[in-house]
Amino acid sequence: MVPGDNYNYYYYGSPDQPIPAPSYGALNDARKKLEEKPLEEPAEVTQADRCFEEGVKTFEAGNYADAAAWFRNAFELAPNDIVLPFAYIQALFADGQYQKAAEVLCSVLSKVLPQEQGVFYPRGLYSDENVLKKQIEQLDRAVRLNPFDSDLQLLSGYQLLGMGRFDEALKPLKNAQKDHKNTQAATMLLDLLEKLKKVKEDKMN
Repeated sequence: MVPGDNYNYYYYGSPDQPIPAPSYGALNDARKKLEEKPLEEPAEVTQADRCFEEGVKTFEAGNYADAAAWFRNAFELAPNDIVLPFAYIQALFADGQYQKAAEVLCSVLSKVLPQEQGVFYPRGLYSDENVLKKQIEQLDRAVRLNPFDSDLQLLSGYQLLGMGRFDEALKPLKNAQKDHKNTQAATMLLDLLEKLKKVKEDKMN
């Protein structure tokens, strides 16, 4: 899948990975790195690519439910793709489908190997980051109203982690970890959080 270079993704992998800024590598750069395809090999546009492109355009227009449908279709067409499900999760979250987003997040994290495949946070889907911040605030209100909902806690921790708000992400992830159905996913994100904090601290020293 090779969308335009303006679709930037934050990539969280091994502890020696730098913490990316919004201008770091596009989705296709991450894909090339992960798939280790020869650089001279032309990329073939697939139906999954087309669905993804439509999802990105629809997401940018603020039609998050339709974007989620496009991303879901793309993921169904390319089930081994490691980035598509995270775009699907983000569209579900943006549309306020928190339970479904958490369910998919938990499922995806149960299958990935962070050190080899990475965990993605598609922050680059937003042309205006203030929109993302408002969506996270809305999720935070839902968490406060339902403090014992571990799915909301897991989704909140993932969003805060993706924003680099490590200290804030710690509490909801630990809360989610207490629920057996989310223990594995929350533990994975907590491990990732500690590694990213270490990278950040090392860069500051």
